[in-house]
Amino acid sequence: MVHLIHIAVLDVDIPARKLYEARGLLSAHFRTILCETATHLNETLLPEKEQLEVKITPFDIRGGHYPDLYTLRGHEDKDHIPVRYPVDAVLITGGTPGVGEMDQSPWMQVLEKFIKTVYNQYPEVRILGTCFGHQLISHALVRNVDDPVHDVWVEKCPFGREVGLTTVQLEHAFVKLFPGALGALPKERLRIQMFHGDRVMAVAKGTVVTLAESPPVSLPAPWINIGSTPICPIQGLYHPGRVLSVQGHYEMDPFGLTNMCLESAPILGWDESKLALFLEQIGDARKGTDDDSKAFASAVVSFLAGFEN
Repeated sequence: MVHLIHIAVLDVDIPARKLYEARGLLSAHFRTILCETATHLNETLLPEKEQLEVKITPFDIRGGHYPDLYTLRGHEDKDHIPVRYPVDAVLITGGTPGVGEMDQSPWMQVLEKFIKTVYNQYPEVRILGTCFGHQLISHALVRNVDDPVHDVWVEKCPFGREVGLTTVQLEHAFVKLFPGALGALPKERLRIQMFHGDRVMAVAKGTVVTLAESPPVSLPAPWINIGSTPICPIQGLYHPGRVLSVQGHYEMDPFGLTNMCLESAPILGWDESKLALFLEQIGDARKGTDDDSKAFASAVVSFLAGFEN
C-alpha cells in the first residue's frame, strides 16, 4: 500500500532569473528533492507495504493563492465537498523578504494568519519552512510577547550574511529522532547551503544580548532547536509531530546558490571581493552537490511520514 503525502508548497518569491529559467519556481525545486528522497527511501529502507509517494501542489502566495481550508486533512466536512487528495502538509519557501517587513507587507500578514490557522485548527497537517519560511514560523508560532519566560524574535544578523556551504552543529536531541537520516553524519554536523541575512533568536526573558557572546537558546516547550552555527544560534525549529523548519537550503545546490548570488550582488551592493568570497564558499556549480542535503531531505520525508523515533 502506498502512503501518499500531499504537500501544499507556498511559493513566497521568484528565484533568480537564470535559476527560474533552468529549474522553475521553488515549489519545483522541493518537488525534485522530496520526490527523489521518497523514491530512495522506498528502494533502500521501506518494505513494499510502507512505500511513500510525495505529491506537490504549488500556491502563488503573492497572488493570494492559498489552499482552501476544506482541502486540509482533518477538516470537518459539513458541506460534503469531495477532496481526492487532502493536504497533509504546508511548506513555506524562502525568499528575499524579511519578517521585519511584516507591517508594510499585507501579503505577509495574510500568510502569517494562514499559518496560525493551520497550526491551531488543523493538528493533522504538518508545517515546514525553509529560510524565510523558518523565520516566519518562529514569528507566527513561537514568539509570544506575553510569555514571561521566553523572548523570541527575528533580527538582522549583526555579523553579516551566511552564504555558501556551512557546517551546522545539530542538537543531539534532534538527531536521535531521525537516526536513519541523520545518525551517520560525522559528529552530528550537517553541511548545508545557506543564503540569509536574518536570524531567529530565543533567549530567557530579560537576557542582555551582546555581540561578544551568544546567550543560551531558550525555547518554550515542546519546541526544540535543531542546531546552530557561531553566528546563527537557531538553525531550525522542531515541534514533535507538527512543525519542522530549517534556515539552510536543502533544496538548493551550488548552481542555484551561484545564480542567487550573481543576481543579488548589484541589488545588495556587494563589491567584487565580497561576491568572490561568497561564490568560493558556495563551491563549483559545475561539480554538483557536495553537502548533506539528501540526509536532511530524508529527515524531512521521515517527519512527514511520521517516522520520528
